[in-house]
Amino acid sequence: MIAPRPRLVLLMLIVAVPLATAAGLSQGLIPIASLLMGFVFIVVLGDLAFGVGRYRSLRFSLPDTVSGIRDERVELEVRAKFVVRRDGFVQLAVRFPQEIDSEQKQTTVRLPMASAETSIRIPFVGTSRGTFSIDGLYFAWSSPLGFWVHRARQSSQCEVRIYPNLRLEGKQIAHFLNRGAIGMHAQPQIGRGREFEKLREYERGDSFDEISWKATAKRRFPVTKVFQLERSKEIYLALDTSRLSARELPETFALPNSRKTTTHLDRAISAALLFCVAAERQGDRFGLISFSDKVNHLVKARTGPSHFHLCRDLAVALLPQTVSPDFAEIAATLKQRIKRRSLLMFLTSLDDPVAAEDFVGSVDILSKQHLILAVMIAPLAVQPLFSEGTVENPEEIYLKLSGHLRWAKLQTLQRVLARKGVQFRVVPNEQLGLRLVSYYMDLKRRQTL
Repeated sequence: MIAPRPRLVLLMLIVAVPLATAAGLSQGLIPIASLLMGFVFIVVLGDLAFGVGRYRSLRFSLPDTVSGIRDERVELEVRAKFVVRRDGFVQLAVRFPQEIDSEQKQTTVRLPMASAETSIRIPFVGTSRGTFSIDGLYFAWSSPLGFWVHRARQSSQCEVRIYPNLRLEGKQIAHFLNRGAIGMHAQPQIGRGREFEKLREYERGDSFDEISWKATAKRRFPVTKVFQLERSKEIYLALDTSRLSARELPETFALPNSRKTTTHLDRAISAALLFCVAAERQGDRFGLISFSDKVNHLVKARTGPSHFHLCRDLAVALLPQTVSPDFAEIAATLKQRIKRRSLLMFLTSLDDPVAAEDFVGSVDILSKQHLILAVMIAPLAVQPLFSEGTVENPEEIYLKLSGHLRWAKLQTLQRVLARKGVQFRVVPNEQLGLRLVSYYMDLKRRQTL
């Protein structure tokens, strides 16, 4: 695209308009005015011709993937390559998606004569968690005399991954992430281990349930099984991406006066990533499950940095869906695909009566083999009556009564699930990550799994 610059418009006002006016007033000035105007037009058209192909060979390249943290500054590196070395300047603009904010709408790029390649760094800030793409670059250059501007567009493919900001929330569970550090208190293990270690001869005081009857019959003398504490368990986090996960919550780790909000799914993803770090530090294998009306993703439990990056990239790309969870289908799928006894932690919302009834009716198929823990973020105003504050106006009375009734239903649901061997916890929004890791450490300490 070619467009005139203000310099050309000003030239026409200064030269063409007076010459045309003079030629109109005097017949003798027409040849001179025509000659001067023709000279000006030739200069302008020559400037246009020389500027058309000046930087046509210019090519920009973006990295395949750029990673950043939400609400923190990230730099996008753009590399410019050109065949013909020309000393000049080019205006560059990157087409960022709406979820990415950049203060530099345009960047001036200097093309040096000494080399055929240069690098440009454009800062930006990701305002929301997710995976986004940059699909276009726009650049423009001026003609040699500056009368024309030439604009061009280049297609590109760059994936931008914005991860949740876990710096402030991670400080809450920092003491769980230090394993074996000097000065740390050892956490006692309650009960005996359940992992088989070896066989030995029967000793006085051994319990009958520890005797290996097959080995005793084979060796013709009592043989006892020796167990050790489990050092590596399998833990799965199941993230609910159904319609209830799109509900908004106040951002607890934002600035005091800001009104930023987040969603249930974003809070669950942040807590899940912190939990995966804690589980890896404890030597356990962790996996990730996402479900809506069915199981959408299931990453088998493993350990290691590459596995954590896989779970992190999967969690960051999750989006809420406009469907209700089908726990019967979900339980059947998990029963079939997870064979080893594991800890299944559901981060879901059970304040919907239909979803709660479905979960209660379907959890039996999993609780007979696995250890189930359901964790839910406490909805706004759901708390027992007279728990905090005073009533300032009559409208708050009905709001607090409604919150108390919903809280009572959740307490009833907790007792119903406890009879089925399923633990159900309702935690505050700002303590989700801390409570999640605390429940896990308590189960690990008690050798429940």
